[in-house]
Amino acid sequence: MHVITVSATFGTVMSPLLPPTRRHTYSFGAAILLFGLATGSGAAPPECPEEIRIAYADSELPPYVLGTGTQFRDPPGLFVAWARTAIERTGCRHALREVRLPYNRIVADMAAGSIDIRVTGGYRPDVIDIMRFPLRQGLANPALAVAEADTRLYVPKGSNALTWDGKSLVFNGPHPTIGTVRGHFSEKVLQARGWSVESAPTWEANVKKLFAGRVAAIAGTDSVVDALPERGQLETLEPPVQYDLFFAPVSYQFYSRYPAFTLRFWLAICRESRSTFKRLPTCSLK
Repeated sequence: MHVITVSATFGTVMSPLLPPTRRHTYSFGAAILLFGLATGSGAAPPECPEEIRIAYADSELPPYVLGTGTQFRDPPGLFVAWARTAIERTGCRHALREVRLPYNRIVADMAAGSIDIRVTGGYRPDVIDIMRFPLRQGLANPALAVAEADTRLYVPKGSNALTWDGKSLVFNGPHPTIGTVRGHFSEKVLQARGWSVESAPTWEANVKKLFAGRVAAIAGTDSVVDALPERGQLETLEPPVQYDLFFAPVSYQFYSRYPAFTLRFWLAICRESRSTFKRLPTCSLK
């Protein structure tokens, strides 16, 4: 038997922002002022960035990002559809460029300024000095979140390979490991807790390992696991591991050049998301 005890913690959605770096050029208040000037009555059409490079993970995230590798399925998934519609509403569809990359590559490219927007990302200490999130009084702004999710643990129905009470993991089988999908948010959540993780390239491969007994459980956000064909064969362990909000963060380089456009985009994609995430606050820049 393997027992892992953890302290009760929650997501970092409302954690204070780390000390700003020199890249934090524009304040949020100044950006809102520019946004108001750009969208005021009688104003000329707001300017568009020369290029808007949006990145999505290259692993499938049903029902939000569909298809694997560099290609999307048709339809491409909710996140992709929302982002495209939001860009269309800003009047900048001609500037849109889409790319799919591994998670670590997205982070590196946003740090370098070669990717402008990530759809979507959780507000975590390890990325907030690389990605600019919508803030309110120095905290992540729930009124501009585009998704919410609980990260949960799942086992095959009737399995006792793992038990979880919110504080302790108890492994009862030969494989004291939890399966995740490489680059998925749940992988980072479990790694931050120091849990043993085995990451698969896709959700399909992750589930196959679970039913083959190679991992004790799998971890994922509830909305993603609920969309899996095998959902009816899985049992949810309570309570959730962590609750998080997800946003469409931009690179600091992009935000410093286009603060008003960034606000327009954040508001537009937020409004698109509310047809699905009805419990989130009304979209607002305030």
